[in-house]
Amino acid sequence: MPARKYLLSFSLLGLLSIFAGCGGGAGRPTPQGGFTASSVSGSYAFVFSGNDVNGLFGIAGSLQADGAGHITSGLMDINQNNSNGTPQPITNQPFTGTYTVQADGRGVATLSSTAGTFHLAFVIINAQRALVTRFEQVASGSGAMDLQTSSAFSNAALAGSFAFNLSGVDGVGAPFASAGSVTTDSTGAVTSGVVDSADNGSISQNVPVTSGALAVGSSNGRATLDITTAGGTVSFAAYIVDANHLKLVETDTTTGAQLSGEAFRQPATLSNASFSGPFAFTVAGVDSGQGLPFSAGGVLTADGAGTITSGTEDLSELNFNPLIGMAISNTSTYSISGVRGTLSLQTSNATFNFAIYPTISGVQVIETDAGVVGTGSAFGQTGPFTNNSISGAYGMNFTAVIGTEVDTTASLTADGTAGTLKGIIDINELNTPGFPAPGTSLSGNYSVNADGRGSFNLTTGLGTQTMAVYVVNNSRALFIEVDGGVVSVGAIEHQ
Repeated sequence: MPARKYLLSFSLLGLLSIFAGCGGGAGRPTPQGGFTASSVSGSYAFVFSGNDVNGLFGIAGSLQADGAGHITSGLMDINQNNSNGTPQPITNQPFTGTYTVQADGRGVATLSSTAGTFHLAFVIINAQRALVTRFEQVASGSGAMDLQTSSAFSNAALAGSFAFNLSGVDGVGAPFASAGSVTTDSTGAVTSGVVDSADNGSISQNVPVTSGALAVGSSNGRATLDITTAGGTVSFAAYIVDANHLKLVETDTTTGAQLSGEAFRQPATLSNASFSGPFAFTVAGVDSGQGLPFSAGGVLTADGAGTITSGTEDLSELNFNPLIGMAISNTSTYSISGVRGTLSLQTSNATFNFAIYPTISGVQVIETDAGVVGTGSAFGQTGPFTNNSISGAYGMNFTAVIGTEVDTTASLTADGTAGTLKGIIDINELNTPGFPAPGTSLSGNYSVNADGRGSFNLTTGLGTQTMAVYVVNNSRALFIEVDGGVVSVGAIEHQ
């Protein structure tokens, strides 16, 4: 039975000229829409991670966009390997840059610093949010940026419990994931917490946080977060989105680990009733025994009292036949106590176990089965569901593994009832001739069932990809690939 792993050319001059051009170019579709450079204006916190020619990297920061194509200032923390493959965090790195935006919301940004120049492709969801990929032949990764609320730049505004979800590698480069919760007071002292982790398939559960501190120290929303358990202290740069949301990247040099991700505020009181109703979810990671990436997704219904009454799960692992449409048994259970819960999904193929952390922005998930490193999220669904649940203009991002890492952003239009898709996609395949490939055509079709699960098939420069889609609501849907040739996980968000 396969288990699971985290998912985790043009010359630059040519790349920028293609993005900046107002037309589609020979054989390239012409962007349509009403976005301009003014659609990106203000201070944004971001995090993105992936791989470059030296291994894994994670980058978090804040940028100030003037609405006219200039990044007037910024600050970022970079955790990447040097040419010898050794992690080399670079903290408090200032930068400036430029950006362009096309009519469909797709754009490109250049971040220039003494630590290097970073090239990004992005697609705007709205004035508050964009999906991001690193877009260089020697580096590829995915993430997001969100408009910052400066009134949250204080320890007092952030007091309370935050659940975090992190992925990356450990000190010897093996896959590593961590999820947990920390509670801070108005001075920033960590008063309690708990952590679950998967280190190359070795699982640690419900480990207490013994101390720590959150310190907000700059006008751009950068903070530091230290979390101490019996295993030691891990340090992060934390960039504040608002009073409910942080972007994180590890910055310590003692563990050698390279983790990045996000944290979200938890409700003041949690119980089994906090996990109630229909949910869509995806999880991605690595089967440590096989050394192979996987992705999984599905829909389920929780009764608010500790039982999963129904659901369906799909599982795809590279080089194995996908397991599609596994029924989730009504003998599946969950239990929430304090800031954390456990979830056991029983199917006819296997039982999958997770630690879960409900937040006000979904449920953070880490798999706790031995031999697996995997994390993800679940979101409460709002139906009813039909093809019209996916209708209009969307931004899309997905990360895939085809031997090398692939990251994409795209703008697409769904016509609703007929279930057809069209759009423009920007594709990067790490260290592969012919990539990055901006501005190529996308087409496809989809079908949504009454439970929000369905098919979502794309034809792009990567070929034809068969996806399973899990609709959250009219504004968001999650998907994984289920054709066996590629492992991918992604989402679409309504523009």
